[in-house]
Amino acid sequence: MINIIDQIIKYYLQYKKSPTVNDLQIEDISLMDPQQKSLFITIYKNWEIRWASWTAMNLNKIPLITLLIENTVFALSKDSRFDPIELKEIQDLKIRLDIIQSKTVLSEGKTLKSIDPTKSGILAIKKDYEKIALILSNIHPVLITWDDYNDVLKAKLDDKDFKEENYLLYEIISEQKNNFE
Repeated sequence: MINIIDQIIKYYLQYKKSPTVNDLQIEDISLMDPQQKSLFITIYKNWEIRWASWTAMNLNKIPLITLLIENTVFALSKDSRFDPIELKEIQDLKIRLDIIQSKTVLSEGKTLKSIDPTKSGILAIKKDYEKIALILSNIHPVLITWDDYNDVLKAKLDDKDFKEENYLLYEIISEQKNNFE
């Protein structure tokens, strides 16, 4: 799947449009089967997160290849936090794909502090649905302890007075694939 994301990046940067399935060399035809998956694509440049896109709550069964195309192109073209990438920079990119395996509501008595950020991620949705943030496990080398994790979550939610009781909180477990050779 990392190879597919790499192809999508190259195609998008070269032609400035989304590739179709026919534009890609897909060896694993199971990617064409409708599936109910959630995924997160992170693209790093010089080991810094530069572009990202996710489908954290996919309720429909659609081909995984469609999610890969849509999320990769979204990350490259609509992630306004970062400058656009140029084709000449492609050799500097690293790709991480997280396929969400489970989203479990934090049960009564379990707090964010009990989550190990090296093993689990967090999805936080404000109860009025005004804000949402997802932080994956091991997404960045500075996220090692709960305090690191908590600070990033507050920043992503733009909520300096973050209180767990104001959010629906999910522990996220993902299968990670990357080209971090």
